[in-house]
Amino acid sequence: MLPRVRVLRSLYVCYLSVADPLVDSQVLAYLEGLAATGHTIHLLSFEPAGDDRSQRRRTRAALRARGIEWHRLRYHKRPSLPATVYDVVCGALTCAWLVRRHRLHAIHARNHVPAAMAMLAAPVAPHRLIFDVRGLMAQEYVDAGHWRSGGIAARLTGRVQRAGLRRAAGIVVLTERVRSLLFGAGDHGRDGVFVIPCCADVERLAAGRGERDAERQRLGLNAERVLVYVGKFGGWYMDAELARLFLVAAETIDDLHLLVVTQADAREFGELLAADGIDSGRCTITSVVHERLGAVLGAADAAVALVATAIGDTAELLRGGETGIVLTEFTDQAYRRAAGELAALIDDPRTAERCTALARERVSLAQVGLPRYRALYQHVAAHASSVR
Repeated sequence: MLPRVRVLRSLYVCYLSVADPLVDSQVLAYLEGLAATGHTIHLLSFEPAGDDRSQRRRTRAALRARGIEWHRLRYHKRPSLPATVYDVVCGALTCAWLVRRHRLHAIHARNHVPAAMAMLAAPVAPHRLIFDVRGLMAQEYVDAGHWRSGGIAARLTGRVQRAGLRRAAGIVVLTERVRSLLFGAGDHGRDGVFVIPCCADVERLAAGRGERDAERQRLGLNAERVLVYVGKFGGWYMDAELARLFLVAAETIDDLHLLVVTQADAREFGELLAADGIDSGRCTITSVVHERLGAVLGAADAAVALVATAIGDTAELLRGGETGIVLTEFTDQAYRRAAGELAALIDDPRTAERCTALARERVSLAQVGLPRYRALYQHVAAHASSVR
């Protein structure tokens, strides 16, 4: 039996590199906030081969200054399933060692692969499990065509999910829809489930609007209305739909310019634009360090996130068109209708204010994300659990 405690000594396991931009905004920002309230935070990440030793020292020092003790293992990519199984075994052994060495109370598993590591470590290193369900992984990979429905990878991932949901002292899901899907409607029938959406440092991003003119000049943007896309390409990121959406929208908004901000190789996306007959002068593809993202977003008039599919809690979040548009189908007719609505939002001087207010209320790191993660850790700290 694990006794109740006041604060947690936790190991956060992330099957990504700390150099991934996603980790800075969706992992480190939360961990820093938890450390600031007295929780002891260790982080285990998986790094690619060939990373520089001096850079590792700088990273470790920078994370320690934020209250995070960093540990690393090498990430193995191919062949996919055997490599992941190997990483799970290495991760489980390392988790067990870190829990015992640092007398940790909990393992906070970001998604299914780290959850498998945590559960394998439990017999030799008892701990509370926090299962941070970033998505329904098996279903998502099947839908994206990466895995075969009923294949071994999908079955194993499904088993990990079911076991993790049973054993976890605390569970994080991103949306109310996923919570209802996993635990039912009403009171959801499960204690310790926290809905914590992907949040952003709204104040820092909003401050970027003060650099709007300078950033537009740097990017070579003039008087165009700018639609920005921030993210990756391939798989479920719907490159072809984005290209087609811009092509059709540009027919309605004749001065529309597409700004793409990505760390990924965007050559194939550029080829998609060219194949659709889009002039290369109407699209700017760039990358930016995380600290500069607010300034780049401030140079835009709208984001593709405002033209989103009705998944998760998006439709409810956008509140009937005052802050964005929900696409229910991917057709030229739907794109054309959305473009007209988008033009009206861009031209409405109150849109930016409404969007910022909504972001503060629903997806703010300071006002939503951190308070809910702190409540999660308080719940788990007070949870006396047995380890199975």
